[in-house]
Amino acid sequence: MRHLKILGLAAVAALALMAAIGAATASANALTCSTTGAIENKLCTTPGSKQLADNAFFDASLKSGTVAELTSTFDNVKCTKSTIKGTISNGATGTGNIESMTFEGCTDSFGGACTADTSASAANKWPVTATTTTAGVHDGNGILHVSNITGKFSCPIGTCRYTASTATPHVTGGETPVVTATKIPLNREEVSSFGCSATATWSGTYVGTEPDSLWIY
Repeated sequence: MRHLKILGLAAVAALALMAAIGAATASANALTCSTTGAIENKLCTTPGSKQLADNAFFDASLKSGTVAELTSTFDNVKCTKSTIKGTISNGATGTGNIESMTFEGCTDSFGGACTADTSASAANKWPVTATTTTAGVHDGNGILHVSNITGKFSCPIGTCRYTASTATPHVTGGETPVVTATKIPLNREEVSSFGCSATATWSGTYVGTEPDSLWIY
């Protein structure tokens, strides 16, 4: 009986430790800093950087010479232009919203012209929370946790609509911040055309234009 009690206490301790680790990871909201920031904060360790003021604008455009790509099992759509616009509503916690995501110059695997758009708008914001890449490591890089994602592409072969409960593009902080989405998983919505694959992925590399520098701590 004593042995069983010891095992039970060990299990409880292990579960408590796992819960504590999970809570630490989940609560790792991050500070956003920039040389155009307005609030002094000693945690902004990059020389000349300050905490971004609340409701600061965030804009990013597809990196020159690259494409945004939506890959599915039946078709690949590549777009030569794409933009992301939103706000950092709280610079101290790295929370904000994406209010616009656009695509232009899109073609499919068969050479057909396509259009692509998303549901992000001022009336339908995509919530964003920034965290450090690794909890407790403050190197200026981070992850954007984006939710409420829906979008579609229309090509000669049909219209496919996809959604994701969350997406986690990475941010490389610097004088020219870079946001990289690597094979973000998407799921088909039932209103899609016949033949649209059940899953797809989205990839793209975006360069931040406002603020013109960004670090996540």
